[in-house]
Amino acid sequence: MEVIKEIKVIKEIKVKNPRSLTVYKKCMDLNKMVYQLVKRFPNEEKYRMESQIIRSCTSIGANLTEGNGQIYSAKELSFLNNSLGSAQETIYWLELAKENSYISSEQFKIAEGLTQEIMRMLIGMMKKLKSEEIA
Repeated sequence: MEVIKEIKVIKEIKVKNPRSLTVYKKCMDLNKMVYQLVKRFPNEEKYRMESQIIRSCTSIGANLTEGNGQIYSAKELSFLNNSLGSAQETIYWLELAKENSYISSEQFKIAEGLTQEIMRMLIGMMKKLKSEEIA
């Protein structure tokens, strides 16, 4: 009887596709934008600010994807939380780039807006996961 219960649980596990998520697509858009922006950074920033902003920006989508592949909601929440932190870090680097005149105020505004939108979507996903845990 116990074996039947285990088989039933295994049948309920589904492979999710993060590429079907709107937030995943937004992360890809932000990555493209950041990669274009850092091309204009001075050479001395290549291994400082440029690598940091790329790392934080790509980490948003990478953590989203890794979390989306988790079976347990607590683990998924943890990865979404990491994505949220990386998004905040990305805004910091974008603002620093603006303050150093590596990007314009308009470029900052657009990139920050997209990052804020991603953050709202991540928080929505986190709230939904939390509510499903309770139900």
